[in-house]
This record gives sequence, structure tokens and C-alpha cells, in this order.
Amino acid sequence: MQFGFISHAVGSGSSADILRETVELAEYAEELGFDSFWVAQHHFGAQHGHCPSPLVLLGAVAQRTTRIRLGTAVVIASLEDPIRLAEDAATVDALSGGRLELGLGAGADETTFRRFGADHDARHQRFAETVHRMRELLPPGSGLVPEAPGLADRLWIGTASESGFALAAELDLGVLTGRTSTPQGPRDEIAAGRVAAYRAAQQRCGRAPRVGVSRSVLCADSASAAFESMASGIERWVTGSVAAGRFPTGFTAQDYVRTGHTYLGTGAEVAELIAADPVVPGATDFLCNVQPASPDLPAVRASLKYFAEAVIADRNGFPRHRS
Repeated sequence: MQFGFISHAVGSGSSADILRETVELAEYAEELGFDSFWVAQHHFGAQHGHCPSPLVLLGAVAQRTTRIRLGTAVVIASLEDPIRLAEDAATVDALSGGRLELGLGAGADETTFRRFGADHDARHQRFAETVHRMRELLPPGSGLVPEAPGLADRLWIGTASESGFALAAELDLGVLTGRTSTPQGPRDEIAAGRVAAYRAAQQRCGRAPRVGVSRSVLCADSASAAFESMASGIERWVTGSVAAGRFPTGFTAQDYVRTGHTYLGTGAEVAELIAADPVVPGATDFLCNVQPASPDLPAVRASLKYFAEAVIADRNGFPRHRS
């Protein structure tokens, strides 16, 4: 099992400070033994994010790290020109010595599409077109400069849908998958079934499956301390979800944690939660994040350290589908 961290570059400080802290966090993750560091894309400050250009940010990270793989989780491909996207990705791959993992997604935020003047309803079609074009542009011989040998084999798509998993299997892409929130808890059994079907399809074709499972994780001295760091962000998310009708009136942050939407506790407690996760046995990569909250930087750094000591140090205790 490989372990990574996804940063959404969120916070209430200045964008300059938060972006600088994200670079430093990537350095720290490499020092602790994480295998990968991923950056999410948020336009116009959506979800309190400060990074609309993850490839630019990863270009800076590439100059401050030497080993850790650098990923996008994800670039909204349906809003990108595929040639410019391929050129930017190839540049980061060259700067990092071939460490880029390029994750692409269709996007979901209707407001962002409207501000781009793009058709939100056509996002899935546009996404598929861009993915196909990227697969043509990235292999050597396409005329792309700089060339990015091997980057075509490090394409991922962010998906939770059956059709998305089918597309990934058809095109030999990795999949990055998270969770669907419901009042009863995440529907992990559905995700586990789709991961199993994807893995079986890849193996029938003699291909190596790549599955990144993303989970909200915060390690601390205790579960109560972890919850305290996450509480305000979870409460904000739950309040919005109640207003949108996703959760019933009266649903609380405590309910969100109790129903298994996030893993909070000591390193050992989080390790047990991960080991019991029904999707993890089909994963090649376990990716931590701290969404939907935004704990302060010291809490995130402490969590990475606890996680490295309790989980990464015992990686042989987790499935190892990837060398």
C-alpha cells in the first residue's frame, strides 16, 4: 500500500501564506515517508480553497522535494484546453524528474462553470473528450514540448460513478475515488463493488489496476482532540448540507463523525479504522485529506507525523497491490 496526502490549500489566511505553507507541508510529508502529495483545484475560492492552478503549485513543490510523487486530485479537465493542460503537466513532470501523477475530473460546481462561460450540463462529455485528447498528446512523438515519457501511464480520473470506473478500465487509467455522504453514513459497499469490477477488468487485460482511495483523516493525541480541530469545519459543512437537503434537520457534526464520514483519533485508532474500511483492500494508494474542515497548520503537521508513525511505519499490515 502506498500512502499520500491531498491538500485543498484551504484556510482563512492570505493566499500567499497558504500556498507557501502547502509547499512546506509537501516537504514535511516527504520527510515523514509519505509516497505522494496531491493538490486539489478550486476556482474563485470555492470551498475556501486558494489554489486554482495546482500544476503551478506543484512546479514549486518539485523544486523543494526529491522523491515524493506529486499529484493533482483533481484538475477540472472539462474547463481546460487539452493542449495547454498537456504542456503544463509535461513541464511539471520534467521539473520533477518524472514524478507527476495527473488526476483529472469532470467538476461539479455549477457556479464555477457559469463564471467560465461553460455548459455545466455538458461537463461529462467535455471531460471524456479532454481525457481522450490527453492520451494522444502525452506519449512521445506527439510533438509536445517538453516530452513527458511515461506520463500517459500516470493518468488518473476522479470518479465515484459506474460509468467513470468503466471509462477508467476501458482506457487503462487510474481511479481516484472518495465517498458519498448520506445521513446513514458513506455508501462504501457501492464503492467497493465498483473498485472490484474495475480491478477485475484491468486484470483480464493484463493491466495493473491503480486505485486511490481518499478519506478524511486527522490524527491527534485523542479522538476528542482531533474532533476539536475539525469541529468548526465539519459544522459548517453539515449546516450547508442540511440547507441543501442532503442531511435532515438536526443532523450534527457529531452525527457526521459517528456515521463514519471521517476518521479521527490517535494514530493507532485511525489505523484500525482504515483496516476496517471495505474499499481499502482494493486500493493501491490510501490518500488522506482533512476535508470538509480546515484545521490549523500545526494540527495538520501533527496529524501527518502521527499517521506516519502508526500507519506508514506498519505499511506491511495493509494490502500491497503496488510495488
